[in-house]
Amino acid sequence: MLAMIYFCLVLILLNHRPKYGRWMLGYLDSRLNQDVTKGHHTYDDNCEITWENVADNFDHYYAVHLGNWFLSSFVIRDFYILHFWQVLDEFVELSWQHILPHFRECWWDHIFCDILLSNIPAITFGLWIQKKIGMKPYNWYGEGHENKSFFEWESWHCHKRFGIISYIQILLTIHFLNGFFLNNNLLIPPIHPFPILRLLLWFGLGSIAFREGYEDAITWSTPKRK
Repeated sequence: MLAMIYFCLVLILLNHRPKYGRWMLGYLDSRLNQDVTKGHHTYDDNCEITWENVADNFDHYYAVHLGNWFLSSFVIRDFYILHFWQVLDEFVELSWQHILPHFRECWWDHIFCDILLSNIPAITFGLWIQKKIGMKPYNWYGEGHENKSFFEWESWHCHKRFGIISYIQILLTIHFLNGFFLNNNLLIPPIHPFPILRLLLWFGLGSIAFREGYEDAITWSTPKRK
């Protein structure tokens, strides 16, 4: 129900100019519909490796990184896709940082603060909890447990699995970019409940959708599917 309300709201905004969406959000919350780019903190102002510069990056973005990848591990539940996606996101940030100021970071920020100290620990902890409480893991690539080589994975021999994996990566990249473009176009500041509530809504919806997609993949051309 919440997802349908959100989608209807997005469809309404798509038929109007951005200033209408900014005005509507500003009407609902006085903190919105204000210029947030002026004086906006970017993370490539000083890329000298000092304790002050490194410590400055452990802020709300770092906390959101931890929470985002922790919850993402419960949605996707696959070691390979999660780690491929988190590295791909860093390349996406590098490709769009000339448009989105949120993506401007120092090289060591991408590698150490994001990948090594945020994404990997959050994903590892999430997968560990799932194993402890007995949640069903997802095996999107179909690597198996019979010491199969990389080229023997089912994803390279089943067009259904390969198509679903490709669709997942495209969908995740679009969703990742869309979140930042939405905040940028509607002048939503980074520290605001809206981005967090939107992510929580997508995690709930994504957990259902990814389960359906996984069941579709593993039952393809099987008696269980029939």
